[in-house]
Amino acid sequence: MSTISICIPTYEMKDLGHIFLKQSFDILATQTFKDFDIVISDHSQNTAIEDLCTMYNNKLFIHYYRNTEHCGSSSANINNAIKKATGKLIKVLFQDDFLFHEKALEEIVTHFDMQKDHWLITACIHSVNGTDFFKPFYPAYNNKIRWGINTISSPSVLTIKNDTPILFDEKLIWLMDCDYYQRCYDAFGKPIILNDINVVNRTGEHQVSHTLVHLSTRIKEYIHTWKKYVSN
Repeated sequence: MSTISICIPTYEMKDLGHIFLKQSFDILATQTFKDFDIVISDHSQNTAIEDLCTMYNNKLFIHYYRNTEHCGSSSANINNAIKKATGKLIKVLFQDDFLFHEKALEEIVTHFDMQKDHWLITACIHSVNGTDFFKPFYPAYNNKIRWGINTISSPSVLTIKNDTPILFDEKLIWLMDCDYYQRCYDAFGKPIILNDINVVNRTGEHQVSHTLVHLSTRIKEYIHTWKKYVSN
């Protein structure tokens, strides 16, 4: 059993997915903390991600799983990876994002108290091309986060204890992360906050927020969230 399982949901991502994932693999291979494995849940329609994983199996401990169910659902895909993780901690990392420096995992393990902590979030920074960085983001929890007021950032900043972990709501796309943070807070209280930047969130037209999230999606998810938290 590894200390950390890096859970990465993957798909073609406009044929950029394997390119982004390669950069992430290269950085994971340089980590000073070595006791980790990688869990890939892939619902690609081609073999580019699988071929990349095969290529890196001599450098990284990768568990590759082809996910043929719920294709197109990022929530279901990350859930599939979480369910297959065996590490004491689960580090979520979307395939277009990557760790900022070689001590990122070391910092997470150092600050996560396995006896009392359940979830940890870190600061992040943004990039378009993977080499130039802008807009550092320092997370905080707020009591309106369920409604999309996201002061934490993407799930790539998240590490959770692998002890019957909470899963993402598979009916949500746009609010999947905010809803998840709300449910973590309800179950465990405020997160441990690591204000050192150790994750890069990649932005661009490939993102789900650009390709799948429309006004109708937002309305539908607001209604779903209202029913979950208010009407009941």
